[in-house]
Amino acid sequence: MDNKTISNIVSLAASGGAEGNGISEVFSRVYCAVKNTLGITPYEEQIGAALALSGHNMVQMQTGEGKTLAAVFSACHEALNGGQVMVLTFNDYLARRDYTLMKPVYDAMGVSLGCITADTPREERREQYAKQVTYLTAKEAGFDYLRDFACFEPEKMAFPEKLNFAIVDEADSIMIDEARIPLVIAGDIAAQDDGSTAEVYQKVAGFTEADYGVDEDSRNVYLTDAGADKAEEIFSCNIYDADSAALLAKICACIKARELLHEDKDYILRDGAVLLVDEFTGRAAPGRVFPGDLQAAVEAKHGLKITSRGRIMGNIALQYFLRLFPKLAGMTGTAVQSREEFDTIYGLPTEVIPTRLPCQRTDHPMELYYDQDEKRRAVISAIKQAHEINRPVLVGTANIEESERLSAELEAAGIPCTVLNAKNDEAEADIISRAGEPGAVTISTNMAGRGVDIKLGGADCHAKSEVEAAGGLLVLAAAMRDSSRMTQQLRGRAGRQGDVGESRFFAALDDEIMTRNNLRSLVSGRHYPAEKVSGAIEDKALLKEAERVQRIAEGAAFDERVNLMKYTMIGEKHRSMTFEKRTALLEGTWHSDMWQKHAPEQYAAAVKLLGEEKLRQKQDIVLAALLNEFWCDYLDYTAYLREGIHLTQIAGRNPAEEYNIACEEYYEGAAESLPERMAEKLDELLAAPSPADYQPLMPSRTYTYLLNDTGEEFRRKPLLLNVFSDNEEIADGNQKKSEPAPEENSAKPEKKGFFAKLFGKK
Repeated sequence: MDNKTISNIVSLAASGGAEGNGISEVFSRVYCAVKNTLGITPYEEQIGAALALSGHNMVQMQTGEGKTLAAVFSACHEALNGGQVMVLTFNDYLARRDYTLMKPVYDAMGVSLGCITADTPREERREQYAKQVTYLTAKEAGFDYLRDFACFEPEKMAFPEKLNFAIVDEADSIMIDEARIPLVIAGDIAAQDDGSTAEVYQKVAGFTEADYGVDEDSRNVYLTDAGADKAEEIFSCNIYDADSAALLAKICACIKARELLHEDKDYILRDGAVLLVDEFTGRAAPGRVFPGDLQAAVEAKHGLKITSRGRIMGNIALQYFLRLFPKLAGMTGTAVQSREEFDTIYGLPTEVIPTRLPCQRTDHPMELYYDQDEKRRAVISAIKQAHEINRPVLVGTANIEESERLSAELEAAGIPCTVLNAKNDEAEADIISRAGEPGAVTISTNMAGRGVDIKLGGADCHAKSEVEAAGGLLVLAAAMRDSSRMTQQLRGRAGRQGDVGESRFFAALDDEIMTRNNLRSLVSGRHYPAEKVSGAIEDKALLKEAERVQRIAEGAAFDERVNLMKYTMIGEKHRSMTFEKRTALLEGTWHSDMWQKHAPEQYAAAVKLLGEEKLRQKQDIVLAALLNEFWCDYLDYTAYLREGIHLTQIAGRNPAEEYNIACEEYYEGAAESLPERMAEKLDELLAAPSPADYQPLMPSRTYTYLLNDTGEEFRRKPLLLNVFSDNEEIADGNQKKSEPAPEENSAKPEKKGFFAKLFGKK
């Protein structure tokens, strides 16, 4: 922290604040405004965090240390120096709360303040974005950016033409966990679900494990020879013909929905709709859908109405959306664990802000148990011990199913508890605010209550001394997750602002992360228990390797995000070029002359009918609509390309490079076809009964949603690579064992099954 500048700011504030728009002068006036309007004296650490935000850093600041207030200092300084600021929060609740709490400070500083949530009417958004500082969620800002691409009237375009500075709250979640989730806008234009998904689901309900295989790495389903035969008999077609590609995708999606996606883990049902469960937060994710045919397949699984998603008109992943801002900063309680990624992806160095008071939380090392039953017994025992002395407990579980099982066992033992999971996450803030009351037991899926403090003794701290005497809040992490940040965030719910507290971390040998990363193979046989062990496992070698599993998972996740960037950056370049041209057309800063150049005779005829000025306006609108069609086609092509690009490895080529080359060639070729397509539109205009009323193809309505894009297509490897390398040297320089040669009379595999696996299996 810059202690000299902080001391200067505090000194200036003591004399009533200083005039001028330098950082010390503005911060001194904000300091006074906070004291006068909120009755709060800002801490030096909060000022230090604000200075780091204004320096465009990723700021690590522990829970309860005042990130919300730190953002106000930085936002006011930027606003008073002529810059517009968006404070991007994790959810609508936090956007509304922070706007309401901090508005008196902004008013005192003469800074206009806006707030946008999911229910803010479209016509009000332009006004809110025009404010000097606007609070909203990152996804809502991204959706407005996409909505403008589907808009044809400049006065209805809401999103700012030029972006400036974004301060991202809960940055680890928004900028890393959800970074690659594409925001999507789709429209009812020439594409509807054919309604066959429910029928396909019923017809493949009898498929057994003999009919399909599962690629665990990419979580994909493919048909076996028997499954392909059965599908061809049921649907009366050659399932691997090009004309059957859509049907094959539906079949695999229906099997995947039935076998690999589970209610109360991957999604929940609420009000007759499928709501995905976010894998990182455990919350329901309204508006997010499974990709491709998978969403409709899950709906068919539960007999729900198949929802039309329209045709995708535009998309942008959150990490690319945030990179549109010339200035960027972020705040989180766990930045250090991901400092490399913040620096590599966003160019943000990490600055750690010390806590105002020394942390008094006791963090215990991981406790490892043989299986889920042993681990749950240990967790329940810890809860019972705490409950006996009226100590509040917060438990973080891996999924909804586990949270409800644990709740049922506690209720049976006479220990009342409150469950917070995706089924009741709308009550999150209220549940978390009471989690520090004496004897409270709160069970949450994953990370609970981001942005909401758990105060000892309850929301008003009425029983703080009683809870302190019992040892403060006890946090129990009941599963190892893919990122140490999740565990650290959960631990951070205790020990806020110097409070006493304690955290314990439980794991089991059969936790999903342990089995997926094959913990057993990482340790020698004598260290891995051969039979069930009661109580905590003490073997140090096994404990060390169990902890390493999490680092392996973190590395793999980082590699996946970087790999996905290699494939998607070309699309972002093309999106930027297309969006900019279309916006310029509608705003009148650029006009098309394609009709004049490429269809002069038809243009002359149209001028006689409409006049030159009206025809110019009509040409710009027609080209804007054509750019929408052009981009829809591009997105369809890239989606198709993703499905098969892994096959280029057979020829020894790099799939990422081949993907980028193919996208560039398609984009250039499609762009070159625009004059011809525009000429066709002019012919349509001239053939219309009333050229003045001619309207190009536009969506009758649009939808926005988030796509649960895992990039699984890019992790596939063609089966041929395995077939041809059975007796060849593998990448690490070792030799594979030679398989015994098949007997001469062995039956050769049928081509159909061979190519089924080639196109479906990694």
